[in-house]
Amino acid sequence: MKKALLLSTLLTAAAAHAQDSTFTLGAGIGAGTRYSGSDEYLVAPVIVADYQAANGFYASTLRGIGFAAGGEQLSASIALGYRGERTEKDTNGFVGRTGSKALKGMGDIKGSATLNVGAEAQLTDVFSVAAHAEIPISRRENGKQFALGVNAKLLDSRADKVAAGVALQFGEANYLQTYYGVDARQAARSGYRAFRPEGGMYGTDVSLSWEHRIDAHWAVTSLLGAQRLTGDAAKSPLVRRKTAPTAAVYAAYTF
Repeated sequence: MKKALLLSTLLTAAAAHAQDSTFTLGAGIGAGTRYSGSDEYLVAPVIVADYQAANGFYASTLRGIGFAAGGEQLSASIALGYRGERTEKDTNGFVGRTGSKALKGMGDIKGSATLNVGAEAQLTDVFSVAAHAEIPISRRENGKQFALGVNAKLLDSRADKVAAGVALQFGEANYLQTYYGVDARQAARSGYRAFRPEGGMYGTDVSLSWEHRIDAHWAVTSLLGAQRLTGDAAKSPLVRRKTAPTAAVYAAYTF
């Protein structure tokens, strides 16, 4: 499941403004499609283990390993992350049922280590703008992905924080070919028509998050989102559903 730009920028801002070192442990459940454009769904556990140092360093199952810096008006982060694989067959594992027989003949896309770079600028008390780049440092042929978004704080109280975001998603030609394209060999094996998308905007992501703080240590976070494929990605023969919802909820303890 893809992370919304909203979540990553909220976590980046929190890291940049942190005054003390913290460690958060939590667990929950999430749901999303098996691959971008799929009409099949998976339900998987959400595991939260997040260490945040006062100097900006962090190590997290949600954010990777990196560093965040900045203030109230401008924050930025750089981290090592991981982009998951895509398989051409149904696979049962710890994260649920992944892969899809709908991709038979397309071959597997191996996971890759990534360099994730992000920045957020607070425009008003409510609105901020954010940018994010995901650059593979292994499997570089899989291509780079970018996002530009606007986030809004709908509620910001001691007990509850509610935020919404809209992001435009972009990919270079290699990225779109990897995840939405069909080359001649794949077409011969899979039966899908050959398709070569061009780089550019390929989707819009909307998201809503709600963090309810029970006390000084416990909090419950809920996330709802949806991705709408556009442009060449929406025309891909692999895409069976252009709009896909995502959801997650987890409880976490911070100390």
